[in-house]
Amino acid sequence: MMVGRSFFPLIVVAVSLLLLSVALWPADSVLMTARAPAWISMPLDQRRIASFPRLVDGAAQVTIPVEPVRIVAASVFSAEVLTTIVPRSRIVAVIALAADPRYSAVAEQVKNFVTCGAEPEELLAQRPDLVVTDPFTKAETRFLLAQIQVPVLEIRPVHDLEDVEDNIRLLGWATGCDTAADALVEDVRNRRSALQAKAALVNGWRVLNLAGATSTYGKGSLLDAAVTAAGAVNLAGSRGMPSYQELDIEQILSWRPDALLISVPADGEAKARERLRQMHGMQLLSCVQHDRIVFVPGTAYGSTSHHVLTVAEMLQTQLCKWGRP
Repeated sequence: MMVGRSFFPLIVVAVSLLLLSVALWPADSVLMTARAPAWISMPLDQRRIASFPRLVDGAAQVTIPVEPVRIVAASVFSAEVLTTIVPRSRIVAVIALAADPRYSAVAEQVKNFVTCGAEPEELLAQRPDLVVTDPFTKAETRFLLAQIQVPVLEIRPVHDLEDVEDNIRLLGWATGCDTAADALVEDVRNRRSALQAKAALVNGWRVLNLAGATSTYGKGSLLDAAVTAAGAVNLAGSRGMPSYQELDIEQILSWRPDALLISVPADGEAKARERLRQMHGMQLLSCVQHDRIVFVPGTAYGSTSHHVLTVAEMLQTQLCKWGRP
């Protein structure tokens, strides 16, 4: 206990001293330019026996000196993947959002894990030898951790399912769990192949995805990739909408979607249906009148990991049941 108490003031002092450095540090110096990783072309047999240190090309390059045994999953994506490919004993903490069933597909799995916030001092208190972040993590947090020589791996931005696979293999390389990571990628590819086998059955369905009230994911988003993988057309993407866009009811009515894909929390379908009934103009849509609405878990809808495939699978299954639009 005395070690923990004496360690915490050092964290506070270190963070305080570095805050000024962050303020003065050039923005483009916080992250190094990413390059094509040499390891990604290595066969699995070579990767799994490669020794540490390992150079890892995430959003920026980072050298991981030894195989990490005190990993902090500081993003929901990293928690969803690491809990699948890394032994439980090597994950010392996960970010609090990963234990929240509203946002994480592994909330139940990590309910007994140590959780922490996203601030540097909270992450450092776990005494990590690897912190895995995502593009939403503050740049100053990554910088501060790096200055105290804590390896920080930021995953690459995700726009399609190939990006998901690359990030899974990235975490496998960073943790020395290449075999487990490749097994997960193989599972992803098998699920994609199963979707492709039935994609023609739902050809022609024009689907509008909605999060919240009238927000939608368009071209270049992982939701766009998931709907496409199911064999349907993501209306927002086909209409040239950016990766995330707020729509008005006039746009929605003019698009006349064949079906709606709606994100709901656990056991939230009834409330979502009621919200649709109360939204002005939505009852004018033929798909609402004929109840052609696919409700999917918010944890899958908003996932940037392999769990997003649940959206594609649920959508395809339901569209197949309905037949042609």
